Formats: sequence, structure tokens, C-alpha cells
Amino acid sequence: MKEEFESLILFHSKKEDGNMAKKYGETADINRQKFISKIGLNINQFLFMQPDNSDKIVELKEDVLKEKNLYYKLIEADAIVSRYPNVYIYLNFADCLPFTIYDKKLKIFAFAHLGWRSTYLNLHQKLFQLFVEQYHSSIQDLSIHIGPCIKKESYLLPNPGQKEDDAWKFYVSYVKDDLYAIDLRGYVVDFFKKNGFYNHQIFVSDIDTGSNLEYFSHYRSTHTNEKEGRFFYGVGMLEKE
Repeated sequence: MKEEFESLILFHSKKEDGNMAKKYGETADINRQKFISKIGLNINQFLFMQPDNSDKIVELKEDVLKEKNLYYKLIEADAIVSRYPNVYIYLNFADCLPFTIYDKKLKIFAFAHLGWRSTYLNLHQKLFQLFVEQYHSSIQDLSIHIGPCIKKESYLLPNPGQKEDDAWKFYVSYVKDDLYAIDLRGYVVDFFKKNGFYNHQIFVSDIDTGSNLEYFSHYRSTHTNEKEGRFFYGVGMLEKE
């Protein structure tokens, strides 16, 4: 699936495109290359982000783009900021939030992996602060984009740490048998609404990876006999006049 917003382009695979993570299958690299070809792009335009479940932000530098075999290079970070068109950053997902913040006027975007830990560390808030304070973005020029991820109805955990945190009191709810529903997506979206974003600046996929069998889900695989896998999610900018 491929979407365009202004110059921003976002795309993701489905389970039918195959598993995209080497950890879960020997054909992952072949599957990735087939998918990239399917959406009409070149693998040499792609750069892999390797998250470490932190709040580490890296700004993409031009010298990195000059390296050969860019597709086989990785940058260790939970968020990468880029201002370069025709360079696509990708990551393999199962339930975590594929998150993008984009300045349509300055033509800058940040792509982030918002998992349990990085969301708790408020990586999305730190990216917003970076755009406003360092790049001097105007809120009216910003948009956020959240790809397929697990919804609170599907994400039940025993005794999560967030339940003791006042900032999360509206996003952690008791369900049954000492299990709590965690609303990572709601926590992220509400932050931006509270900071001046209107609905037309917020784009959230309605796909729940926890229940939608067309997508891989780490949570679902740990509670069933379903084979583990990851789907491909990438972000970049087209060069437009």
C-alpha cells in the first residue's frame, strides 16, 4: 500500500508480501526487494533504521547518502530526521507505531519507531520539540502520520508500568484477570491535539495489527501458534517543484 501527502510518500507491505525480517525467515531480503520493486522504487534509495527501544534521534547527513550500497547500511536510532528527497527510510514492524512528523513548508520529516519503551520515553514529544525549537516549524505546516499498529482493544498486558503514571491515567484501563489495555496510539495522538494540531493534520491508520490477519503481529503470535513475522514500512519525500 502506498500513500502520498504533499511531497511525503508512505508505504507498507502486508503478510501476503512475505515476512520482511531476517530473524523470522531466510527469504526476508528477497521479499523486501520484491516489495520495493512492486511499489516502483529502487533499493538503492533505501536506508534501514535499527531501533534500540530508546529515544535516540539521528539527523541524516549527506555523507551517508554518498556511500555505496545504501540499502545494506543501517543507522541505529529510534527516529531519523531527513530533508533529502528520493531517500526512503524503512523499518520492519509488527505492532509498534510507525510514526512520521512532516513539515510541508520546510520539506523535513522524521520517521520514528514508537514502541512501548520509546512511547513511554515520549519520543514523539521530543520530535515535536525538535521541529518547533530547532527547525522553527510552524504548527500549521506540520502533520503527523501513524501507520498500521496495535489498538488498545488488542493490546492487553499484566501490571504495566504506565498504570502508576498520572500522564497515562486515561490510556491504561483495567479489563479483566489483572490485564490492562494500553492505548499507545491514543496517548500519542492526544498529545498533538493538545498542542494545536487539528484533525486535518493528523492521519492515523485504522488497521489494528493485533486483530487484522492480513498483517503480522508480535502480540498475536505470542498468544497463538501463528508464525512470527514483520511487515515493511517506509517513508520518504518525492522531489517536486
